[in-house]
Amino acid sequence: MTAAPKLQNPLLDKTLINSFIDGVSKTLKTMANTDLTYGKPYVEQKFAARGEIAGVVGMVSNQYKATLTLSFPKPAILLILENMLGEKHTDISAEVFDAVGELTNMIYGSAKATLNDLGYNFEMAIPTVIQGQFIMLQHSKSATLVIPFKLTNQAEFFIEISVY
Repeated sequence: MTAAPKLQNPLLDKTLINSFIDGVSKTLKTMANTDLTYGKPYVEQKFAARGEIAGVVGMVSNQYKATLTLSFPKPAILLILENMLGEKHTDISAEVFDAVGELTNMIYGSAKATLNDLGYNFEMAIPTVIQGQFIMLQHSKSATLVIPFKLTNQAEFFIEISVY
């Protein structure tokens, strides 16, 4: 195992970006039989919530401290849940909370395994699920990497990674 590359801005590391794209794609295909496409990743200076429910997990290693947020607008998470469970849901419920937490855990775990093989050494973490409009306050001037995803029903959801 090698040490992770020390980049001026790790949000520009293609390996980091691709590990999360692959983690999302594989997790949703396996767990929810859901196909998706992803858009062009971009960096924004101010984090903005993009959905009614989100899974948040801290990413900590010797070199980096970051936050991974999966933001789901209602149409996106309800389609994913329908594909996972085979039953239609019309509102955010306890099952939706559980699904968002589990998906966040699996996607982070998948990306973490790939990144740790490359020397990043991210630690295990437990996700938190947040509902409603929220603002992530940052204690530094870090930027946020946003990766948009689109489902077959054209509903979008987003991964946001903020490195401190």
